[in-house]
Amino acid sequence: MHVTTRLHWLPKAGNQREEYEDAAWPARAVRAAGSEFRCAVADGATESAFAGQWARQLVRWFNHNPVDARPLHEQLAAEQQHWRTEIQRTPLPWYAEAKALQGAYAALLGLRLRAPAAEEGVWEALAVGDCCLAHLRRDAVLATFPATDAAFFGSRPYLISSHPARNDELAAQTQTLAGTWQPGDRFWLMTDALAHWLLAGLAGDDAPVAQLHAQATGSRRAFARWIAGLRHAGALRNDDVTLLVVTVDA
Repeated sequence: MHVTTRLHWLPKAGNQREEYEDAAWPARAVRAAGSEFRCAVADGATESAFAGQWARQLVRWFNHNPVDARPLHEQLAAEQQHWRTEIQRTPLPWYAEAKALQGAYAALLGLRLRAPAAEEGVWEALAVGDCCLAHLRRDAVLATFPATDAAFFGSRPYLISSHPARNDELAAQTQTLAGTWQPGDRFWLMTDALAHWLLAGLAGDDAPVAQLHAQATGSRRAFARWIAGLRHAGALRNDDVTLLVVTVDA
């Protein structure tokens, strides 16, 4: 199995790069070969403290620690402790310290690709919150997960907390989906603003797949101009944007 990735990301309009609070892994374009490949995107909740750091920890955790049969909140215990340790090393004013005590929150979407010997390729996805996956074959969208239409983004999503006591419903809110892939298939891993735009377009006549494919294969500068145009037109909510494109071949 051979995998190539391409990453585009942008902070909110008006924000600096260091204020970007999404995360993706791998954090750069890669070419990889093997029987298994993992990748992920996460979306840190802006209203929580140090959410970008928590999002970065979550994507690294998914890629370096195979999900096992234990409840997810148990598997994340070491990451939660690491987040607290890092925050405690940072001098904070009293109001920021009080906010940090409430924990950080983030949505997570992880994808695992496998190529079992003498079998067709398999993909498995895990999601908590409103990051979204689209599985494409040529120009057709075969599946989207966990959102199946734009209405999914109308409610406040459940997010993973860096605070252990605030993950009581994590097991019930963790969703999984599996399928098979063929050589040449693509996977788009997106944070919520771009995923909402895509699913809204799929319900209309906006040809969003062709648009997004064209922009995803172009330069970072062209992608940024395109996103700015969508925001200016009111077609895309002003939020951090992350798109991780994964292409898999035999």
